[in-house]
Amino acid sequence: MSSAAISTTLYRTHHTTVGQLVGRIEAMLAAPSPTANAAALATTVRDLFGIFTVHLSLEDSALYPRLLAHPTPALRATAARFQAEMGNLRARFDRYRAQWPGPLAVSKDPDAFVRETREVVAALKQRIAREDLELYDVIDRAALAGKTSDR
Repeated sequence: MSSAAISTTLYRTHHTTVGQLVGRIEAMLAAPSPTANAAALATTVRDLFGIFTVHLSLEDSALYPRLLAHPTPALRATAARFQAEMGNLRARFDRYRAQWPGPLAVSKDPDAFVRETREVVAALKQRIAREDLELYDVIDRAALAGKTSDR
């Protein structure tokens, strides 16, 4: 398999979109009364998890299988580590989504919603930053090395 065949462009684009949604959520959470517009906040959180779910599905079905079969040992090891870590984070996101399905749930305990939303957003931001630097950069370097060795 050619390392040049793996591109991070789509995944980085998803990260940019997720970052924009996270910024909107953080701005809403920073308001004097974050749950005053619980419907808008819940909708933005739902949008965030929608794009993130698509992102995870693409990683699971397309990216990780290719990385785990890659000829570069460091890339395989990094991919295996990230894939294992993602299982715990995905379970955390699923619990959050089940607990906060919409504005009615938010209105029952707004303080807990704000606290838990901040926690899950922080975990997501940390994960994205690590993927960008520790995984996608390794993929890009491997692709560049493959192009150089193909000459």
